[in-house]
Amino acid sequence: MKLAWIEDLLALVDAGTFSRAAVLRNVTQPAFSRRIQLLEAWLDVELIDRRSQPMRLSAVAERHIPEFRALLNDLNRLRNGIRANHDGLARVVLATQHSLTMTRLPAMLKLLGKNRNAQIELNVRSENRDECVTLFMQGQVDLLLCMEERDDLLTHLMPDAGRLDMGAETLVPVSAVAKKGIPLHAPRQGVTLKLLAFPLDSFLGRIMYKHCVGTLLRHHSVEVVHESVFLAGIKEMVMAGLGMAWLPESLIHRELQSGTLVSLEDEMRSVPLELGLYRNARSTSPEALDQLWRLLAPPAMP
Repeated sequence: MKLAWIEDLLALVDAGTFSRAAVLRNVTQPAFSRRIQLLEAWLDVELIDRRSQPMRLSAVAERHIPEFRALLNDLNRLRNGIRANHDGLARVVLATQHSLTMTRLPAMLKLLGKNRNAQIELNVRSENRDECVTLFMQGQVDLLLCMEERDDLLTHLMPDAGRLDMGAETLVPVSAVAKKGIPLHAPRQGVTLKLLAFPLDSFLGRIMYKHCVGTLLRHHSVEVVHESVFLAGIKEMVMAGLGMAWLPESLIHRELQSGTLVSLEDEMRSVPLELGLYRNARSTSPEALDQLWRLLAPPAMP
């Protein structure tokens, strides 16, 4: 087995389609598909349900994706640690949610790259939100970037951790478009609403059921047609017209602007969330964290 095969699989999970994942991995789509097939052959299991449109992970793949991520992160952390020590860099590990890896992390990395004096090797762990929090509280990562409810910040769980306000996010109810901008899926009397949801035991699932689904169920017939923690996959299913979903606005901004997706905020509520960056008081690289903190902190008001 090659390490690149695991990177291919996780790129496919994050991108949601073979074509987008192939672009991310800088290979042709046929070559990318063959590499996924090689991993399946090595494991002797089917990882992709190719009978469904859009693409879905098989049940066994969905169950073990967190372990693939952990394995890849551990190997990359070992490699980066060895390289950083050799080059005299300070290594900082950041845990963040899958969606924020796509929407918020690039700007942070770009800012860090612009500062030529920053001798920091930033290693990223992309996990489910609850797993990110656990890694941070166990001292396995130096930084945590995550979504939070405004009235339930993580500061009460981690009083010793520093926090930077990194802006806001909004969970927006969206649907694919039928004709003339009319949503394909929306609450209608006498019609069962198809919902693409997050599992109740996940952070976004808890938010969705707490703020949105309860009211919806009281007034409409709802069918949950699919559940997943992988937002890129849910987004692709919404775009394919399989149901409506609540998705982070930053993840679907271009689709809303182009009219590929339409907001259902006139009929269902959206949910405002905070974005917080936490620094671990037990970090082994406090000087590097101080340097990174100064780069990311907003300038003081005069």
